[in-house]
Amino acid sequence: HESGDTYSSSKCMREPSNRDMYCPRCTSKIALADTASLVSHEMQLSRYKVAGPELQLVDKFWLLPSLMHFENIGVTRLVDNIKFLSCADCEVGPLGWHDVTDLNKFYLAAERVRYRAH
Repeated sequence: HESGDTYSSSKCMREPSNRDMYCPRCTSKIALADTASLVSHEMQLSRYKVAGPELQLVDKFWLLPSLMHFENIGVTRLVDNIKFLSCADCEVGPLGWHDVTDLNKFYLAAERVRYRAH
């Protein structure tokens, strides 16, 4: 695959966490390879593409243990104990989420980031 390809969740499952993760819109690096674990967890996220559905059920996420494991990430205001994650440079999102009642879990949607080989 070419550098910068967006991989499907099934591709991510076969090649877990060996690629740097980038914003789907700009060139901002969100997380480095091998900083996250792929997990199955269902969450409704609002659309991040204009042509996308209003809500999308996402079930594959990269789990990062703290904000310090991100290279570049934006965080929204608190809504019902949830903070949504976005690109800190271009503000596209939501790319993931964080439940403030669990300080060690930050979820980044596997299908909402681009990947490049490390």
